[in-house]
Amino acid sequence: MLAKDAKIFIIPDGSLNTLNFETLLVPGPSQHYWIEDVTIADASSLRMLAASAATNKPKGSLLILGNAVAPNPDYPELRKAAAEMQIVEQHFPPAQQRVFAREQATPAAYLASKPEQFSYIHFVAHGTASRVSPLDSAIVLSRASAADDSFKLYARDIIHHPLRADLVTISTCYGAGSRAYSGEGLVGLSWAFLRAGAHNVIGALWEVSDVSTPRLMDALYGSVKKGNTPETALRAAKLSLMHSGSAFSKPFYWAPFQLYTGS
Repeated sequence: MLAKDAKIFIIPDGSLNTLNFETLLVPGPSQHYWIEDVTIADASSLRMLAASAATNKPKGSLLILGNAVAPNPDYPELRKAAAEMQIVEQHFPPAQQRVFAREQATPAAYLASKPEQFSYIHFVAHGTASRVSPLDSAIVLSRASAADDSFKLYARDIIHHPLRADLVTISTCYGAGSRAYSGEGLVGLSWAFLRAGAHNVIGALWEVSDVSTPRLMDALYGSVKKGNTPETALRAAKLSLMHSGSAFSKPFYWAPFQLYTGS
C-alpha cells in the first residue's frame, strides 16, 4: 500500500520506542530491510509534531562540540572524536562554523554560544540516559569548574535555550533517551533538543561504533551539502554503509542512529 521511496512518520508506543523500524525485514523473493523501500522519521509524539511551526532557519552554519577532556575514568576519551569532528567541519565554510574542542568543549560554552543562530549542531561525546529522571540525561563534555557535574550538559538545561536548527546530531551512546511517556515518546536528549525548537534531531538508540560513525557522518553531511533534507541524507548515509560490502553493512553499525522530527 506504500509507494516506493515514500516518507513514513512512525509514532511508536512503549517499548516500540527502542526499535528502529528501518531494520524490519520486508518479505518476498528478495528479502531486504525496510529502509531500502522508504524514508522513515520518528515523530516521537503527535503533540510535538502538531505544535511545530515553520520558522526561519539559519543558513548553513555549524556549531560543533566534542573531543572533550575526560572528566573522570567513567568517561574515557573517544579515540576517533577528533577525526569525526574534522570530517564534519570540512563540509562547512570555516567562516560559518564555531568549534569547541578539548578544554573548550564545556556545557557552559554551548549555553553561551547563542545556539539559536546555528543551522546545524553536532556533538561528538559520551552521553548518559536516566530512566529514573529522564531530564537528568546528559551529554558528557569537558569539566567547566570544580563542581562535580560541571561536565554534563543536561537535558533539563537544553530545553531552556531556544533553537532554530534544522538538524542537531548527537553522536553519542543513548542520545535518544531511555524512558517513554505517553504522548511524548522517548524522553531524553533528542526530546530535549526538539522541545527547544530544533526541527530534526539524530540520536542513538544504543552504543555506537567510533570506527564506522565518522564514515556515516561524512556521508550524511555530504548529502546535506547537496541540498538533501536531514531524513533523506541520513537514509542515504545508512544505505552507503549497507552497500559497502564491509562489516559496516550490518545493522549494528548504521541502525542505532534514528531521526526524530518536530517539523
